[in-house]
Amino acid sequence: MDKKVILQRLGILLAYPLAYAYVRLVFNFDDISKMGISILDGSMTIAVTYPVFAILFIIVNELIRRSRRGVMSRPSKETVFWYIMTILAGLTSTIGPELELSVFAMHLCGVYSVLVSNGLLLGGKTSGFIPADLIHGFYVKSFAGFPNFVIDWKCFKKPKNDEDAPAVPKKNFLGAVIFVVVMIILLMISVSLMASIDEDLSLIFNDAFNFLADYLTELELYEIIPRLIFAIPVCFYLYGLMSRSAKSDGGKEKRFASWLTGFMGKGKTASATIVYIAAGVFVLAYILFFVKRLAYMMGGFVGDVPDGMLVSHYAREGFFELVGIMAVNMCVYLAIILFGKTDQGGKFSLPAKILVTLLMAESIIFAVIAMSKLGLYYSIYGYTPKRILAMWATLALGFAAGLTIFTVHRGKPHFRAGVIFTSISYIAICILSGVLAAIGA
Repeated sequence: MDKKVILQRLGILLAYPLAYAYVRLVFNFDDISKMGISILDGSMTIAVTYPVFAILFIIVNELIRRSRRGVMSRPSKETVFWYIMTILAGLTSTIGPELELSVFAMHLCGVYSVLVSNGLLLGGKTSGFIPADLIHGFYVKSFAGFPNFVIDWKCFKKPKNDEDAPAVPKKNFLGAVIFVVVMIILLMISVSLMASIDEDLSLIFNDAFNFLADYLTELELYEIIPRLIFAIPVCFYLYGLMSRSAKSDGGKEKRFASWLTGFMGKGKTASATIVYIAAGVFVLAYILFFVKRLAYMMGGFVGDVPDGMLVSHYAREGFFELVGIMAVNMCVYLAIILFGKTDQGGKFSLPAKILVTLLMAESIIFAVIAMSKLGLYYSIYGYTPKRILAMWATLALGFAAGLTIFTVHRGKPHFRAGVIFTSISYIAICILSGVLAAIGA
């Protein structure tokens, strides 16, 4: 039998167990998150259910992908990276600052890894199209591939016999099921009759029957049956994502990316003068803000808190606002490149470079000030998961601002580096969070 057919059959057969495992995770979110292995003298528990599911997801995707693209089609380095990130996101679901955030990250990495493994990214690689890539995976590929789970069952059909070959009777699946059911009933009747003659056999039969009855009671069928039913559409969804992606040659994605690039280019309707004025207003506003509040904001570096103010209030005051301003600045940059006619030959003009550089430099200063506030708060009140999560968000935005400066001066996007840094730093912060919680920091 062709190895491709074997892989395709395995992918189909494992699709429903994968879907059921996913539904099991969703229905028992809190209980399953506690199941894991203990390390560091039992003070830290790492959940094993999520990474096991991630590994099963990767296996099924590889079976389906190789059944379409060749048995020896090895995953690329980029694919391996996102596979590892999917597993690690699941692995850190218990020890991370937020369980829900880690599980959401596992979803993002899982769907993205399917697209990467089949070479279906709109930009050809990780790029600024990543939001469109994720929408493409979560909705377009998945729902468009819904019928594939039914269509692909044709791989179980045997090839037609030659006309000269003797006809082989067709196997009837329904007949086989009926035969097995009849045999089980007859076996139970036979064992029951023998048990009425032999006391030892009767005790064994009764014990087995009681054990089966207790087991069925403990199974809580009222929970299992809804999961079995709900796993059907989930199976169609997951298999549709993988199968549809594996069948795609990337042609539609390239055409859509070309259209999207052209559409974004047509959106550059704001004149360079308007863009410069708007960006200059932001830059000037931040400079005035720094001049007015410099002494107050620098207190976090030296531990100098204004008179009459609690350290906790000082450390919290303005932190989230500073992070919010950094996010706004990134939106300002995106608005400039989407709507402003500020590029010349594909590169930023000199005024645009200066203004974006100043804007991002101010974002970095905001990040440093926010980190000083967080550090002051942490030094006095200690660790909490939300504080370390806030530290990660600040670090990620500051790093993005630095990459933006490199982008406008070198004329080469560094979006891929930003995504990789954000992913790896999140895993690292989750591990750090678990270690700090385990040692009682």
